[in-house]
Amino acid sequence: MENAAAASDSAAMGQGFLGNLEQAGQQRQAAAGQLGQIIRLLQTAEVDGESASGSLELSEEIKTLCQAQARLEQGVFRVLVLGDLKRGKSTLLNALLGESLLPADVTPCTALLTVLKYGTEKQVTVHFNDDKPSESLDFDTFKQRYTISPDEAKRLEEESELAFPNVSHAVVEHPLELLKQGIEIIDTPGLNDTEARNQKVLEFVQSCHAILFVLSATQPCTLDERRYLQNYLREQGLGLFFLINGWDRIKDGLVDGENEAELKAAEDRLRQVFQTNLTDYCEVDGEDIYSRRVFEVSALQALRRRVQDADATLDGTGIGEFLAELGRYLTQDRAQVELKRAGVVAGQVQRRVEEAIARRIPLLGSDTGRLKQQIAELEVEFEQLEAIRRECGKLVRETGTPEADKAGQSFKDFVLKLEATFESDFVASQPSLDFIQFLQKDNRQKFYQDFRRAFERYIRDRFAAWEFTAKQDLRRSIGKLNQQLDEQAAAYADVLEVMDQKLLGDRFYAAGKTYQEGKARIWVDLLGDIFGETPDGLNRTINAFNSFWRGVFASVLSSVLISAVGYVLLVLFTGGTGILLNIFTVLVAGTGIVGLQAEVVRQMFLRSTKKEFAKMLPRIAEEQGPKVQAAVQDCFDSYERTLGDRIKTDISSRRAELNNLVRQKEAREVDKERETLRLKQLEVDVLKAVKELPVAG
Repeated sequence: MENAAAASDSAAMGQGFLGNLEQAGQQRQAAAGQLGQIIRLLQTAEVDGESASGSLELSEEIKTLCQAQARLEQGVFRVLVLGDLKRGKSTLLNALLGESLLPADVTPCTALLTVLKYGTEKQVTVHFNDDKPSESLDFDTFKQRYTISPDEAKRLEEESELAFPNVSHAVVEHPLELLKQGIEIIDTPGLNDTEARNQKVLEFVQSCHAILFVLSATQPCTLDERRYLQNYLREQGLGLFFLINGWDRIKDGLVDGENEAELKAAEDRLRQVFQTNLTDYCEVDGEDIYSRRVFEVSALQALRRRVQDADATLDGTGIGEFLAELGRYLTQDRAQVELKRAGVVAGQVQRRVEEAIARRIPLLGSDTGRLKQQIAELEVEFEQLEAIRRECGKLVRETGTPEADKAGQSFKDFVLKLEATFESDFVASQPSLDFIQFLQKDNRQKFYQDFRRAFERYIRDRFAAWEFTAKQDLRRSIGKLNQQLDEQAAAYADVLEVMDQKLLGDRFYAAGKTYQEGKARIWVDLLGDIFGETPDGLNRTINAFNSFWRGVFASVLSSVLISAVGYVLLVLFTGGTGILLNIFTVLVAGTGIVGLQAEVVRQMFLRSTKKEFAKMLPRIAEEQGPKVQAAVQDCFDSYERTLGDRIKTDISSRRAELNNLVRQKEAREVDKERETLRLKQLEVDVLKAVKELPVAG
């Protein structure tokens, strides 16, 4: 079966797709090997230095290289599959895999978040949220134990409950060629789901290489889908692909499905709907890439072909075109970014080594007393560097504290204004709420469940709107902060220039070059690494779903949902004093058509909901505003620590590099010629290893 599936992979997707994945994997492994060689060169040099002229203090560079090497060695292209219930996600994956691996005849399939990865044997491992150890199962047992019926799925959806609350996720291993080439697929339950499961899904978002968002041609861009895109995937900078599934079923909804003109008109109307809703998510650096991100596919048709004939092509199903673009994106855009990143890191380390050697060689012949005097004379500059470090911390604090206060107040103001636009905002979140159900005794429980879900969605939508605005404000402030830090980086560079001149003067060093003021910049070139990457890191910390915003929403949103929703539902629905029952009593005392009654119910009910919700708003603002303020403050505090630690480490390594040479000179006579040859050879070897890194592009 495995051989048939592998053959099917090759036939259906073409050797090009799998071949490109394999080539990309080989390049990443080759780059990881080259980084490993540089790591060994530096480790050996540091050990040898202890018995020669002293360590060059390259531990941070070795650590950075090890991290880059580990990223490359993982060699995984992680693809996250999102989509609402009954969109054919599992059918699509089965078509891609060439086997009915995932159950696709129930809703929502296994009801678990499932990670598909390569393994030499077929097996499933279920991971739990509690302390219970993970459990390995065969496929039949897994499907039997963790598959639920459509009726049960519907009930759980209405009640916002998890089918298996103690289960974190399942890992499915399979010896398919597609998976063997480094593809990892995460299959998710529907979007119309609980907050707990959404949180689990979102944990995978930032670590994935591409997202496949599956839509339905017969239910174009539903409210839940638009909400999810707007609230969770907007401005994430992710490789987002849209698969419009069931395109071959459009004709089923036409009076004459064989009428080509009528079919084309229906397809064109649908294309316009999808383009209107998806264009904003198909733009990269101002370029419209809609045609490379949206695909009309027929997953069931593709799966039927492959089940009947493992060698069948996917022509006409749209999946072949999608796979070609996905392969191009993964193997060129994403893989090349990783190779370029590795090249940048290696280049930075190579320059650091070159500069350290450029400082060390001219000082090998210096008299120990004179060298100690030179180092002592640098204390003024070292203190200036420390002053710059302190100033950077001050700038972060002077930005962070007001921003934290502003965010907390912004949240309070936002919450207190919710009352003013409640009716229109609530209807926008759930316009399909059926108030006629309220008048029908047998359907009141269903109305209750629908209203609860609508109210929860309303709160999530409003908070997402605030989050978007808050992030924009933070980005502007951080942009100003980065400009101030750039000025500090320039001052830092000026101090290092003075230190170079004091230490080296116009002496010859390294490969026979002479020091020229304003040109040597021996200790300056790495400032971009010290000062530049950290602001980018702070920018990343204000993106949605990272630890900062997850913390805000985990505490604030959860608290509001529990307190506000619980209170409003209690007042409206519970007991003889429930507002719902009072409204019903008024209605049954009069006469009129059901439609008019429903409109009366809608108006009275929304007014009552608004009134009760408004009672909660001051409390929500006072309780949750400080949490938002604290979360933003924690963000900037973390930034200050990170930047301060990096500058402190840089200063310490500069001190240690010089002191190591003094210590060795005091302990033993340093063989200048031999040490010069060793250091120059290290410089040559590192440069050679960097040049042999696989070229990205």
